[in-house]
Amino acid sequence: MNNKQRAAMFGLLSSICLAFPGSVLATSLSDMAKACDECHGSKGNSTDDKVPSIAGFSESSLVDMMEQYKAGDRPADKYKPSGGEETDMQLIAKDMSDEDISAISAHYAKQTFKPIKQDFDAAAAKRGAEVHDKLCEKCHSEGGANADDDAAILAGQWRGYLERQFVLINSGERETTKKMKKKMKKVKDEDIQPLIEFYISKQ
Repeated sequence: MNNKQRAAMFGLLSSICLAFPGSVLATSLSDMAKACDECHGSKGNSTDDKVPSIAGFSESSLVDMMEQYKAGDRPADKYKPSGGEETDMQLIAKDMSDEDISAISAHYAKQTFKPIKQDFDAAAAKRGAEVHDKLCEKCHSEGGANADDDAAILAGQWRGYLERQFVLINSGERETTKKMKKKMKKVKDEDIQPLIEFYISKQ
């Protein structure tokens, strides 16, 4: 192989390498999915309460989230999967092409979301259901379980992840739509935990 050929090969490899956990060289959809599963669990169903399950989300919502991470518009916590390397979603998304994002989003949209079994406060969940029906159901229908809303699935999601997202949204660290901001202003501080209890009760 001459120098010109080596340079061409290096350019090709550089264009397809992605910085995923565990230094996985993602050259195909199956490789990308395997890398994503390191944090998000098998087929996108997470086993860690700090990481959301993404199986069954709509393709549109996943693409939107990834584009926000890629642009640096959505905060991303550092995370180290078992046996992998510490990374975050902004770093991962920035190394993905638009085609990669579209492909991996379509992949997880085809998976089945499995509500997470976890303890919850039934009394608080009942109050949370009332708050949800009044302020959230229009955009997060079926109690936050309908992926066709093109919003994240909230029902059956991890408690730890939901609590973290509410903190980020209320602090202004995580940017949201004007419509969501308006709704969140109507959610009282004492109603946030009941809302979370309601979502995790949907098992």
